[in-house]
Amino acid sequence: MPNVLLPADILNLNQILISGGAKQFYAVLEAKGYGYPSWALGVASSMGLPAIVAADYLRGTALMGISSAIFQILNRSQVDKLRFDIAKSYLRILHRLSRQDDGAGLKRDVNVDEAWKLHSEGLERNGLSIENWNLYFPLAILKRLAGQTVLEQFWLFLRDVRRRPSHVSILANLATIAFMYKQTMAGDIKCRQMATAWLSRNPAMYPCAEIERKLEASLKSLDRASQADVVHFLDLLDLEAHGLGQAKEAEDPDGPRPKSAPAGVSGWVGLSGEGSGWEPDADSAAVYRALLRRLTS
Repeated sequence: MPNVLLPADILNLNQILISGGAKQFYAVLEAKGYGYPSWALGVASSMGLPAIVAADYLRGTALMGISSAIFQILNRSQVDKLRFDIAKSYLRILHRLSRQDDGAGLKRDVNVDEAWKLHSEGLERNGLSIENWNLYFPLAILKRLAGQTVLEQFWLFLRDVRRRPSHVSILANLATIAFMYKQTMAGDIKCRQMATAWLSRNPAMYPCAEIERKLEASLKSLDRASQADVVHFLDLLDLEAHGLGQAKEAEDPDGPRPKSAPAGVSGWVGLSGEGSGWEPDADSAAVYRALLRRLTS
């Protein structure tokens, strides 16, 4: 359980964010046991690095950051503003939640709807959209196919995954990638479009040999204390086991439309825009399908 945040703590956090920036702000909250700041700190620390470094970071941390494509179109000052605005949106939600507790203090971290809202607010303040959150498409697909309850359980595990042993994070990361590859062959047109758009912005996740190495090492590291928890998380993504794998064909074959470019940015293509030309390699898709079966067996 995270430490209780009193109204005075919220005010102090605001001063820390203003004077010390997003990284110091997240570091303070991470030390108090909050899961969202634990991985937000890592994303904030890597934002502004070359695109390939940022993309590599996202591939290794449950893919919970801002889309790697953003690093190719934003300059340093725009990245700094984006980083600050997302942190500010998170603080606003914490403040709002603390006021609902009648002075008893805040005792929980953000749920999936609140996380969705804070990223939407922060991104839109910078001329972007919620689609630029790298978890947008995985969450949208899971909600569409499995519903809000499964989505919430998935988020709670993933939100706190960086506070778990590293091998648990690796398993969660691989399972999320496998889930998205699987959806490129889904019966639901919209799910296929979203999965393909997401993978086009996260290409060449890992070579097959690296997948096998990471998977074997992670599975060997699981202990009795974490095994049941991990298995439950993996089951959330195994939709066919729950009779949810054959969704109806979407009425509207059109996916979400591309968004407008941020001011001063040219060459912008929305994450769901057509024309990326990317298609899942048959061998890679087969590897990830096999991976998903192994992870959920």
